Amino acid sequence: MDNNSKKTIADYTASIMKEVITLKNEKEQIIKSHEQAMDDVFYDFITVIDTFERSEQIIKEKGYEQIDEASKSIRRLLNAKKKALAVLEKYSVQQITFPDNHIVDELCITVGTEPDPSRNNGDIISIEKVGYTRKGRVIRPAEVIIVKN
Repeated sequence: MDNNSKKTIADYTASIMKEVITLKNEKEQIIKSHEQAMDDVFYDFITVIDTFERSEQIIKEKGYEQIDEASKSIRRLLNAKKKALAVLEKYSVQQITFPDNHIVDELCITVGTEPDPSRNNGDIISIEKVGYTRKGRVIRPAEVIIVKN
């Protein structure tokens, strides 16, 4: 094999490798774009669950669950919420939890602070809005109130 043939084969191989890399990058971009679109749909779905949770909170505050005529309707409402949460679980959408009850900056937004000398700075006092992740990505950060002394 002469030098020109070796050079042609090397050039052809380099060209193929460049094309493979380009196609791989395009595939990764398409997958990333698809995953972002799915996360956007789940974000919108989560806002529906928020509405159920606000309704449930109002029902409890006003004592409506104690009224016999209303209790069946309330159970149906809460069944719809359970089904919505099951859909999220099916697609690996998970609520953000804080096992040590301390903020994790990547997972939450601090919406308020309160002093509490008996607790450490950064401890979570309350979760005002539940956050969600999917496949390790934050779909919506939790909104929390924390201790700040």
